Amino acid sequence: MNASYFLYWGKASKDEKESRADYHLLPYHCLDVAAVGWWLLDEHNPLSRSLAAFLNIYPAQLRLLFTFFLMLHDLGKFASAFQNLAEFPDSPLINYRPRFSYDSRQARHDRLGYFFWLQARRSRYLSGAELGLKQTDLAQVSPALDSLDAMFDVVFGHHGYPINRSTQPGAMKDYCHKSDISAACDFIRDCAALLQVEWPEQKMADKEWLARFRQVSWHLSGLAILSDWIGSDTTYFEYRTGGYTLDEYWPLAKNKARKALSATELNQPVSVQPFTSIQSHFGFEPTPLQAWAESVPLATGPQLFILEDVTGAGKTEAALALTHRLLQQGEADGFYFGLPTMATSNAMFSRVADHYLQMLSVQGSRPSIVLAHGAREMNEQFQEALLPADKAGTPYAQGDDTASLYCNQWLADSRKKALLSAVGVGTIDQALMAVLPRKHQPLRLLGLHRKVLIFDEVHAADAFMFELLDDLLQVHLRQGGSVILLTATLAQQQRERLCWIWQQAGGIAPLQLPEKDDFPLATHISFEQGLKETPVASRKSVSRELNVAFVHSEQACVEKILNAHKNDQCVVWIRNSVDDAIRAYQMLAEQLGSDKTLTLFHSRFALKDRKAIENKVLAIFGKQGGKDDRQGQILIATQVFQESLDADADLMISDLCPIDDLIQRAGRLHRHIRDKWGNRSDRTQDERSSPFLLVHAPEWQEQPNADWLLNHLPNTEHVYRSPGRLWLGMQILLKQGAIRMPGEARKLIEAVYDKTAFDRMPPALQQKEDLYFGEVRGQAARAKSQLIEWGKGYNQSSAQAWHDDNIEISTRFSDRETVQVLVFRLDSHGRLQLWAESEPYALQNSVVKLAKHRFADKLAALPGEFSADFEKLTQRYPQAKFLQPWLPDSDQGFGYCAQLGVVEKE
Repeated sequence: MNASYFLYWGKASKDEKESRADYHLLPYHCLDVAAVGWWLLDEHNPLSRSLAAFLNIYPAQLRLLFTFFLMLHDLGKFASAFQNLAEFPDSPLINYRPRFSYDSRQARHDRLGYFFWLQARRSRYLSGAELGLKQTDLAQVSPALDSLDAMFDVVFGHHGYPINRSTQPGAMKDYCHKSDISAACDFIRDCAALLQVEWPEQKMADKEWLARFRQVSWHLSGLAILSDWIGSDTTYFEYRTGGYTLDEYWPLAKNKARKALSATELNQPVSVQPFTSIQSHFGFEPTPLQAWAESVPLATGPQLFILEDVTGAGKTEAALALTHRLLQQGEADGFYFGLPTMATSNAMFSRVADHYLQMLSVQGSRPSIVLAHGAREMNEQFQEALLPADKAGTPYAQGDDTASLYCNQWLADSRKKALLSAVGVGTIDQALMAVLPRKHQPLRLLGLHRKVLIFDEVHAADAFMFELLDDLLQVHLRQGGSVILLTATLAQQQRERLCWIWQQAGGIAPLQLPEKDDFPLATHISFEQGLKETPVASRKSVSRELNVAFVHSEQACVEKILNAHKNDQCVVWIRNSVDDAIRAYQMLAEQLGSDKTLTLFHSRFALKDRKAIENKVLAIFGKQGGKDDRQGQILIATQVFQESLDADADLMISDLCPIDDLIQRAGRLHRHIRDKWGNRSDRTQDERSSPFLLVHAPEWQEQPNADWLLNHLPNTEHVYRSPGRLWLGMQILLKQGAIRMPGEARKLIEAVYDKTAFDRMPPALQQKEDLYFGEVRGQAARAKSQLIEWGKGYNQSSAQAWHDDNIEISTRFSDRETVQVLVFRLDSHGRLQLWAESEPYALQNSVVKLAKHRFADKLAALPGEFSADFEKLTQRYPQAKFLQPWLPDSDQGFGYCAQLGVVEKE
């Protein structure tokens, strides 16, 4: 206890109500964090073994190395400028006054840590021998120093970003006292003596070994971030102001760390339940795709599966069966199911939650399942999953659990940490952000290690997203992971690209391109077996023929809808823009004389109203809706209808859109088997008249002019910027006269997206296609510019810039900036209140996302008399400061109502 480093604090209490000590000594905190890392990198851990094997050192050696550097992760807190951030008058702690006060922008403690390391290695404070190195003089130029710097990068970046090493040491001295440097060096020396690290010196001096270390630095930095978070939890690591030497405190810290990790499941082995069959696990006979999934020979090592089949073919269960088998074979420790939208991930969470206990357990208990997206706290079933284990429900009998789920609250409190749970369901964005230079990115990458990634509707990826997906596939393969991609409408060029990327990243030779054009089709790529393509049969119940006809005016669409309404049919008209949807709704309301049987559904509603409309749509058009619910109902919707709803229309009209989107929309026409009155039926044949898909499009022209689409559907061309592709889609539909699934699925898709598509477009539309192709290439280039250069390792030079982890970050391309607008209304006394006042999650439910330039910038500012009310609200909801307040009642240009959403006034 005589060492000078015991005169520095590392953690301080901010809550005067708490009874604990005012501060926690810096050396104790450093050992707390290192103790967590000690257990996370246990030498028997699969991650530890694989990283050590890659570095050609022993797991025990890697563990000691990592633990030693973790002990030094907060070395910069020895700076007097940092120590002056808190004062403890009655303590023996140091009280030096450096030249400069602490500056978290220029000299944060993580960057100061590197300064102390530079001082240690360039001065005579510390010798190599004192660290256990054969090279005595640390000031001597040696290739091994690059390896040491890379190891320090791993731990100094524990706040989520790599540190900036470019600051001159002379500038950093002004934040320190000379005694600080002496104390830091003493601490380094004693940590080395405590652990007795066995240094791989020869390897460290080898450039090839350094290159390998830089590759694993991403995982080690994730472990460092995680160790710092857990090691800072005062529930397990109570504050200590003295009383222990490092030798005495180290075993205490390891004991605390083990208890802390036990509460998080992170260091507990996952047990896999035996996989038997689709029949036994799901309770039904397998579809042909599912039969393939339960019987296809699996390889060892990373594997890619691409499952292409129609909606309703059971792709989800097939993916879960494959995942279960990979888990049982020891190729994975968990899985993450990524969906295109929050709505689809909410629905999938319920499906996976009902099944995952048949797949995994943790020490005989239920493993965590986590919902990972921005609004997960508003998912009721997920909130139920947050119940403590003792409240999760008593089994009815042995092996018969209640429906309650178990979710570790520690894992659930952050979407970053959520990826670390055994089972995750969320948006694909959460996984794709692992390849972007964002705060805590290494934690995301670590969370995907030894997971099976399942991505649904992969065909929906745009050029920007595909670049990120390419990179993620390569990174995930290199860390030994497997991927399952699900799709109903994948273009052959997309499949070729995915197969090529996987083989190239895995060094599979010779490279093979997929050759089969069958549909449905299961593609499997592995090191052992190469590329295998298996045509799959299709069930008769999901084989369908939808006749297609075209209508060429909005009024003609309205007349078709009114006629169906008179015949008690339920109708959906899917429009390509919100403005078109609102106009169609108003036209129909005027001609019907009422909006009683009308529903409008689009993205420009506050969340409260959008959820209410979605529930209404499901009640009417969903699986359980019957004759009395559906009779004469009309839904006007945008793309939100095709993205997430298990709904069913008697008649559907769709604005002309890309062929793959049209197939998705058509999947909600006669989706469920019903009797002639519209009630659900157990029969094998639908009793309604043959389904007809009406497509609202311009008049067909063999040689259209450049404005063929723009003149008729201007908003459609603004949304889908390739009129040539839409023209090709219309051409093939006119030729075929119907959408026949699955037999003609490939023909429809390839007619629009194959390599000859451009040459088959009319010359006038080719010019616009050239412009569109330029936009697509621009999207791809923008995505590439944001990717991480993995070979440089976890340091600031590995990306052009490292950014904060913004909640609303998107991994999809958008050339329209959006703003989150907070909608208010006045109560009966004229006082300001949230749109969803008095409801659960009132703030979140009062938000609508709007295009910045088109809407948000033009909305009226909140009147001055309500400024004080808004200020009070921000005290209640601090996040409201980052939202744009809007009171529609005081806006002359724009309005809002629960039926129409945000509208521009006449």
